[in-house]
Order: sequence, then structure tokens, then C-alpha cells
Amino acid sequence: MTADLAQEIAEAYRWQRRLGNTKIMGPGCQLVVDPAHPDVWDSNHADEVTARTDAEIDAVFAAMDRHLDHTPWRVIHTDCFTPDPFLARLAFDDFEERPVTIQMALRGDLANQATEVELRPVISDADWQILLQLVLADHAEGRRTSNTHVPPDVSAGMVAGYRAKSSTYHFHLGAHNGVPVAYGAYAAAPNGVGMIEDLFTLQSVRRRGIASAIIAAFTERLRAAGCHTIFLGALATEQPKRLYARLGFKPVMLARTWVRRLSKTG
Repeated sequence: MTADLAQEIAEAYRWQRRLGNTKIMGPGCQLVVDPAHPDVWDSNHADEVTARTDAEIDAVFAAMDRHLDHTPWRVIHTDCFTPDPFLARLAFDDFEERPVTIQMALRGDLANQATEVELRPVISDADWQILLQLVLADHAEGRRTSNTHVPPDVSAGMVAGYRAKSSTYHFHLGAHNGVPVAYGAYAAAPNGVGMIEDLFTLQSVRRRGIASAIIAAFTERLRAAGCHTIFLGALATEQPKRLYARLGFKPVMLARTWVRRLSKTG
């Protein structure tokens, strides 16, 4: 791994999360704000933290309290460029670290995949409703397998966030025998890095190459758009990371999300 590659991936990931939201430059951090969806973490958070000293770290928390007072959540996305003193403070202040995401970059050519998939861009209201149903299925599976509870209204807020980004972050439905059973999205970041994200396939049709075919199609489109690097994220606790590795994606860096819910008294 080179520092330049990690920096490019970090920049692209931050850029994607900020799409469709209000961006506020804070002291030693960037704030992302969406009062319409207060429980959606990717729409209400701080990232790109540079704070190191106690005073600088206190200023980050104060800015979050000031600009995120519409939500009970304090969410911070960190990566390999986040200063250690800030990470230590998060742990000390009882922020909960969510499952780690491994950012994996494609090295060389994508492994050949024989499976094809019918891909349909998510454009119409009906398409977005289908996507919502698949996201609800994704989150219901998370409750069963990892005890991660996402209420339906939060799932709907996340899909609303996806729609707000859709002019740049392109969602598609993947169909099997004409029936939508999967989804995913891709985007070409301004720094020339292409990202693939938010992949999901219904459990009933897994191991048929659908996810691989979606990744292959997105990779081809991103390369056609001139992207010199393509990456995707894999939860460290989940098995898709093995699939991505077989396709040619290799681990580059870790991305973490830290969460704390404020008490009613603050």
C-alpha cells in the first residue's frame, strides 16, 4: 500500500458520504448535516478529523453539539489519517466502535466472471420503492445475523439519502429471471477514484454470481469513465470480503465508525 493510494481512497469515501448533505467546515473536522433525517448516521457526522490536543478535540465535540443538535447521535468516521490522540479520546469517552470496514482496491484485472446480470438504473418512484424493499430485507437480515437493529423509518431515511445523491452516485437493481433481487451503487470521485458500495443480494439467490456480475459491470463503467483506481468496502466481520479478494480486490486501509447516543439530559 502507498500513502497516496490510501489518501485517495479516504478522500473518495468522504466525498461520497457528503453527497446530498450540508457540509460545514468545523475546527479540526468536517461536519455533515441533514436535519430532515436525524437518525441517519452517514448524513449526520464528523469526519476528516485533524484534532490532536485536548483543546482541539474539545472544539470538535463542541462543534458537533452546535451543528448536530437536531439529532441525539454523535457519529464520527475515522480512517488511517485520524490522529491517535483523537481515537484514544473516543474510546475514553465511551464512543462505541462499529464493525470495521476494510477498503479494498482492485489490483490488476478483475477475475473473469461468466455470470451476467440484468441491471436497471434506479430512476422512477417505483424503482426507489423496490430499492427500499430490498434495503429493508438487508436490514432485517442484519438483525438476525449480527444483532444490528435498523428501524424501518431509518431505512427509509437512508434510501432518501441515496436518492439525494443519485445524480452522482448511481444505484442499480440487479434482476434474476426478471425479478429484482439485488442492488448496488457506483460513483466516480473527482480525484479519479471509482468506488463501488452498498451491495446486497437476497439470501435466496446467493452463490449464483449475481454480486460478482454487478461488480464487473460497475468496474467496466468506472474504467470507461477514466477512473485509475477502483475500490469497495467490506465489513471485516462478514464473508463478502473473501469474494472481493477472489475478484482481485486487496486490502488497503481500515475505515471505522464511532457512535455515541446522548442521554435525554445531554
